[in-house]
Amino acid sequence: MDPLGSEDYREGSLLRLKEAQTLSDNAHWVGAIYLAGRAVEAIFRSLLRQQSKKLETGHDLKQMLTRARFLMSLSETEDDKLNEAVNEVATVWRNDLRFAGEKRVRRQLKASGRMHNIGQKRVKGDPLKANAKSVLEACERIVTIGEPICQRYRSLSRIS
Repeated sequence: MDPLGSEDYREGSLLRLKEAQTLSDNAHWVGAIYLAGRAVEAIFRSLLRQQSKKLETGHDLKQMLTRARFLMSLSETEDDKLNEAVNEVATVWRNDLRFAGEKRVRRQLKASGRMHNIGQKRVKGDPLKANAKSVLEACERIVTIGEPICQRYRSLSRIS
């Protein structure tokens, strides 16, 4: 079977984000965080595939952003928003969340200081829920910025 291409990653990103929202709507917080992070990884992979057909390895979202950033041509304000959103996601999301249960994720949140505060905001209620909602919102911002750029590159590649 052919390796995944840019359009496969873009489509996968949108699907993972939708699935993450469904999990969040049903209070499956760890799964929502995991799939939302995968949506971000997929949108970055889609952009990076525009540059190279070489299979991208690793799951470091900050590193992927660094590599994809030059393809994005964002304003300074947009770039700052994207960087802030990626930092938010990278603080909580890890590729190994697919194996983790709530107890482990709660321990990770406690170790990172996110049980009581997310940035400058005080956590009210369940810290896992609050972090899942925060990560999902950040992932939505990232995909919302990256997806039209993927579409634009796709359109340009058809023209040339």
